[in-house]
Parts: sequence; structure tokens; C-alpha cells
Amino acid sequence: MSKKILSLLLAVLLISGIFAGCASKEEIPETANETTEKSAQPIVMKVGHTHSAGTPRYQSFEKFKEMVEERSNGAIKVEIYPSGQLGNEQEMIEQAKLGTIQGVRAGRFDDVATELLVYTMPFLFDDVESFQKVTRGEIGKKIAKAAEKNNIIILSTGDAGGFRNITNNVRPIKSPEDLKGLKIRTPGVESIIKTMETFGANPVSIPYVETYMSLKTGVADGQENPCVNIESMKFDEVQKYMSVIEYQVHPDPFYVNLEWFNSLSKENQDLVQKAAEDMTSISDEMTTKANVEALEKIKANLEVNVLTDEEKEKFKELAKPVYDYFVNEKGYFTQELIDEIKAQ
Repeated sequence: MSKKILSLLLAVLLISGIFAGCASKEEIPETANETTEKSAQPIVMKVGHTHSAGTPRYQSFEKFKEMVEERSNGAIKVEIYPSGQLGNEQEMIEQAKLGTIQGVRAGRFDDVATELLVYTMPFLFDDVESFQKVTRGEIGKKIAKAAEKNNIIILSTGDAGGFRNITNNVRPIKSPEDLKGLKIRTPGVESIIKTMETFGANPVSIPYVETYMSLKTGVADGQENPCVNIESMKFDEVQKYMSVIEYQVHPDPFYVNLEWFNSLSKENQDLVQKAAEDMTSISDEMTTKANVEALEKIKANLEVNVLTDEEKEKFKELAKPVYDYFVNEKGYFTQELIDEIKAQ
């Protein structure tokens, strides 16, 4: 009798083990599903800039978002924060270096790679087309490579707004003498500061988003920017004169955290890279058109004077020491690089 009971107990234990094993196997797909769901979460790409709605930078960033999300089938989600929502340009660049955000389009070239300042040498380019040929070519790639030492990869470099002009509340600017003693707001870009000093102005470094109030309250007499920026930021509401001097053109680099970019699959790297290049082309085209339209609007509010070739030549002559300062004293780039750019 005891042998029969023992046999029954062994049979029950065996059957229980089989069911337990089946149950364990059935649980495996659930665990796998959980892993799949986690891996299916979109990669977030948080990017920022200081420009307002309606500007080429704002609109082209929206296109970038569309392209990345569509081409990745939703695997990458782009979050855009315009109008300085994440801080000023310097703050966002630091965030991009640290990986707090993944990307930013901004100036502050000194904070990323001093080699970028070569683009901003006064009167280096005769037209925007010459500038774009350099930024999109092999020279542009070589310059962009310098940013990687600061954990930044520059995916594309566009035109930040066309040639820069000067507005102020005191007098028209027709010669360097007219700039003497004027407090001119500048961004924290060393080449602008040095150039304004060479022209005889007193540079006042003020964040972009604070410029309007600084002009309105007299903290600065004037500022320098492309027409599209002057009009979109409504600087023409608090200024009297604009002088079309076209002394400088700025790059518009798309700074992206290098570690984050390297963490992407090769497929996602390629699509983000291509979307960045497409965004830059869109932005450049919008910028060219917007500058023409902005100039007409500015003329309705300000007294505008366009420098003649003879008047501009005085500024060009005065600007020559700026090149020597950055090449020989600072060592930010070489004369060979400048000659290479001029030969394009």
C-alpha cells in the first residue's frame, strides 16, 4: 500500500514539474516583448536656437524635424526649442558639449573651434555664393573637423543670415570716422569685437535676446546684424539709421553632441547627416530671399544708406590688421587657409 502511495506522489510531482516547465516557457515571450517595447522607444534629439518664429532658422529646423522623423520611421524624435527657451547661445553650446541637449545652431564660434572664425574675417567674401561654396566643400569639412576636440560634431554649415550691416541711433555710417565713440552691441564673437574696435567703435557684448531692450534703453547706440535678423528681432523699431556696409558674413554651424551622434547606428547617422545638409540648403535659400524682403521693410522705418565702393574701400584698408591679429598673434588659423579660401 505504501509503495502505491509513493508511486502516486512521484507521478504527481513529475506532472507538476512538466506544467511548471511549460509555464516558464510561456513566460519567455512576455519578457521578450517587454525588451522589444523598451528598444522601440524613440531616440530623442533635443535641439535649440535663439531665433524667433518665422525666421529661416526656425522654419528650416521644422523641416529638419519632419525629415528625420519621416526618414527614421519615427525611430528618432526631434524636439525643437526656439527663441532661447533653453538659454542663450553660450549656455546651449555648453549643454550640447555635455550632452544635456543633442544639438544647437548658434554663433559663439570661439566656444567651439577658433578655426570657425576664419569665415568671419572682414570682407573675406565678395558674395554669399562664394561663402556657400567654401562651407559646403572640402575646406568647410576641414574647418568643421576642429570642433570634435570639444565633443561637438558639425553636421553642416550654412549662412547665418547673409552679410552684416550696422544700425545706430546717432548718425549714418559712411566712413570709419562715423563709428568713433559709438557703443555698438556685438555678440561674444572675438572677430566682431576686434573688427569694431579697429573701425573705432566701442563694442558692447550683449546676448542676442537682450539686444532689443539694450538699444531701446541706450545701453548700446547701435548693433550689427544681417537684415533678416534686424527685421525679425524688430531692432528697426528702436534705431534710426542703417548703413549697408556688408563687412562680414557668418557661418551657421549645426553643433551636435559627438558622443550622442556616435551612439547612433550607421543608418541613423547617415539619415541625420543628410537631413542636416538638406536643412542647411533650405535655410540658405530662405535666408537669401528673406534678406531681400527684410531690407524693404527696414527702409520703411530707418534711413538707409548704401556704401559706395570708394567708401567701402576705406573700411577694407582699415580691416587688414584684423587678419594679422588672428593669424600671427592668436594663431587661430593660417594664412594658407585664407589663401585657399580666396582661391575658390
